[in-house]
Amino acid sequence: MIPEIKEIPSGSVADHVAPDELLIILGAPSGERSPWVRELVEKSAPSLARTTHYLRSDSGFLSHDGLRPYTVLSWQKSGVSALERRWVAHKMVTALTTQFNLKKIAVYLEAGSGPAELAVVEDLWTRKMTPRYERSELESLRILSSDAETLKSADPYHDLRLRHQLGFRRWVNENPDELTSVVIGERLEAFCRRHGCEFNSFGREGLTKLGMNLLLAVGQASDLSPSRFYLATHRVMPGSRPLLLVGKGITFDTGGINLKPHEGHVNCMKNDMGGAGLMVNLFMALVESGYDGPLAVAIPCCENLIGERSVKPGAIIRSFSGKDVIIEHTDAEGRLILADAISYSQRELNPVQTLVAATLTTASLRQFTNFFTPVHFAPLSCQDSLQRAGRDVGEEFTFWGEFLPFLQGNSHIAADLTNMGRMPKDAHIGGGSNVAAHFLKEFATLPMIHFDIFASTWNWSGDYPGATYGATGAPFNAMFRSLRQDSGAWLGSL
Repeated sequence: MIPEIKEIPSGSVADHVAPDELLIILGAPSGERSPWVRELVEKSAPSLARTTHYLRSDSGFLSHDGLRPYTVLSWQKSGVSALERRWVAHKMVTALTTQFNLKKIAVYLEAGSGPAELAVVEDLWTRKMTPRYERSELESLRILSSDAETLKSADPYHDLRLRHQLGFRRWVNENPDELTSVVIGERLEAFCRRHGCEFNSFGREGLTKLGMNLLLAVGQASDLSPSRFYLATHRVMPGSRPLLLVGKGITFDTGGINLKPHEGHVNCMKNDMGGAGLMVNLFMALVESGYDGPLAVAIPCCENLIGERSVKPGAIIRSFSGKDVIIEHTDAEGRLILADAISYSQRELNPVQTLVAATLTTASLRQFTNFFTPVHFAPLSCQDSLQRAGRDVGEEFTFWGEFLPFLQGNSHIAADLTNMGRMPKDAHIGGGSNVAAHFLKEFATLPMIHFDIFASTWNWSGDYPGATYGATGAPFNAMFRSLRQDSGAWLGSL
């Protein structure tokens, strides 16, 4: 169950804590401490105090018999990002829950707390969940506040947002033989039936008629998870210009003929449908939250297998757009299926803005680390909105514009484009994510923003806040918050 926010009178927290429940008191870095909280700090046990970087915990017991333990967390530094605070709190709370070894936790958020503090609480909950995010090792987690309405108004879709963020995590961590391209379609179709959305599905025959040959080529070796394309729309009428979400759905990536080595993260490649997981769950969350603008989601999906029917390096394939692409490396397959999806969806829907999300390049992990999501081609209004949302919920972005050398990196003598784009000589080592993004741009005739989520969506570092194995949930929260609360930034003048 999603942790609920419960209102209690200020200063009466002790009356709402069970004997076997750990009470954690947390506030914003610049928040004013209540007198009763200061009193708890003063009567805490010095031997239980600890400091993790610039977060101090003062602990004690609300009862004289050693029951109802508490800890007051105090920020001793201000002006740092919410993501960094999440990371520090993650380290601290990991130590505290080990120290007290309790399965029931109540978190009291002091006045002035907002989405960043809620994110810390959610991290406490999710880091104790099973890999499929079906249940938590905690028996209970309660959120207490003396001003619950203000806290809820700062995150008005808290329950819905967290439910679909967990859905995104669950998809990323799911076994690839279970979450196939067919199953992705079944889940999206079922949602559309329940919520009155239009749903269109294209199998191999339909894709052949359309000429979506790049998508067909990548998935031609798989019968379990074959090439599929799904297009779902909400409130899209003739003449309307929707916001279009496009997500890469490679349900497993062996690398194809250019087989991935273990060092290429092949053991984690069930996450290669992260873009589809993000965009489908984002679409669902927006629809359920009452988003009233025209909205669409396009999902190209399949698995990239090694086998006798696998697409061969050196093949030159005509895309839906009419551009010929030479397949120089079969492990650069995500950009291929997205190219056809972007071209077709933009032609059919004439969207005002297209957002593309993909675990596109392992290079993004080298370039941007586990903690930042690179965003390509975003206008300043979108950058500002994402940064504001990221500051609120503790997610970080880096922004990149168009750059001719990156565009030229995708040119080839034998075809219009190569799928193994690279800059000259050794410069390509630092340009992988950027060059791949410019490959996608070649297939967009209308505005497009690309999120390369390979690095931030998976817990490569092992210490991403709120994550254990696999999915981190990033950048779902910031994207949902920005689109829900600041849609004008994404839709321009329309």
